[in-house]
Amino acid sequence: MRTRRFAVVVCLFFATFLCSQGQMRILPKEKIESVNNPRMSPDTAFLRFDRISIAADPMNEDDAPESFIYPFSNVGSDTLEIKRLVSTCSCATARCSRRTVAPGESGEIIVRYNPEGHPGRFERKVFVYTQEGNDPSAVLRLSVNVSSGADLSTEWPVQIGNIRLRRDSISFESGRKSVERMRFINLDVRSIDLECEEMFLPEGMTFRTEPQVVAPGKEGEIVISYTPSGDRMREEMKIILKNTGVPPSISSIKVTIKTVNK
Repeated sequence: MRTRRFAVVVCLFFATFLCSQGQMRILPKEKIESVNNPRMSPDTAFLRFDRISIAADPMNEDDAPESFIYPFSNVGSDTLEIKRLVSTCSCATARCSRRTVAPGESGEIIVRYNPEGHPGRFERKVFVYTQEGNDPSAVLRLSVNVSSGADLSTEWPVQIGNIRLRRDSISFESGRKSVERMRFINLDVRSIDLECEEMFLPEGMTFRTEPQVVAPGKEGEIVISYTPSGDRMREEMKIILKNTGVPPSISSIKVTIKTVNK
């Protein structure tokens, strides 16, 4: 009884804190319970795993992705089909060595974990479904402890959401056609297709990246071309970036047009 009261008090404390921070989001009790203690399908008795929990060795954000194997066998009298695998995080992807498993046969579920961009101590879950519906036949667990990667602030001092740059401003000479290039690195665990808000792109300028799509942890280059127009341009403008994961107000490159005295 005391334990239950303590749990209620803790929940109320965190609810009050989040509300004061303007981040209140109440999750239904059923939703929380379905993740922590899901109702299992009848196939649970026939899908036998050698292990359902793995504690990974300490990892670093800079480490390459690592795979973990969960062997299983069908101990029932009917054929089982692995219909789907659902992970609680995009950092953990799962696949099955075989989808259809006859009685007495074995297989493996391979969970590939990518630590990049996920520092901290976590438990990731993979739900294994052999029937249609919301009841899994098994829940696999992977405990990870990921330390932060190398500090990029010296080489890439400017961070805008999921990218880092060496600078966040460029300049052109008025009346002179030219091109400026800015290197950046993708910090995300997914590939990024960096774009700009075309509607607000200053007149006479074009924007592209090389390559167009930059893989996780890889470098790319922003290429901005300037062709003087007949109209007088403002001395300072902004190019607003898209797909950086942060609001437009903090996702921009400053552009300066310098007047050259003849």
